[in-house]
Amino acid sequence: MKSFVRFLCFASFGICTFYSVLEPTNPCRLGFGLLFGIIFGWLFKLFLNGFLGLFNPKIKKEHGKSVIKNATDTSMGFMLPFVFMLLIATFYLNWSHTSAFISAGIMAVGTASAIEIGKLIGKSSIKITIVTSAVCLLFSFTWILSTAFLIKVPPFIEGGAGIIKTLLSKGGVG
Repeated sequence: MKSFVRFLCFASFGICTFYSVLEPTNPCRLGFGLLFGIIFGWLFKLFLNGFLGLFNPKIKKEHGKSVIKNATDTSMGFMLPFVFMLLIATFYLNWSHTSAFISAGIMAVGTASAIEIGKLIGKSSIKITIVTSAVCLLFSFTWILSTAFLIKVPPFIEGGAGIIKTLLSKGGVG
């Protein structure tokens, strides 16, 4: 269930990022956003689990690998308020620049992950907080920078599909 919540959160992030008020039902934009969000969410969880496991070998040895996975899965739930704000801003208020909600949601996951790992240790650790904050800052920064460039991809996909459709239906050029 927790991984499904993460899936929905990042799928919503992707769809809302590539959503256009001028073309609200554009399947290319929505599909690309969905795919980008899912892949980005998978990479984010993979890196967060990896770095937490790397910097907490004692926990991994004592409790197993699944404890870190469960801690990050639990912390992903802290994205939900930001997803709700993002959905309202995108679909009700028609805002087009909503990356602040996404960045805040990703950073909230970092804080929550540090808290969850701290519960396992029995005390909070500045090392864990810095590691999770660094990973989340990197991914937040990557999201903002990559979407500035990737927002141009769906029109190219549509154009390429249109050219292929024209070539196939009209029998070629000329």
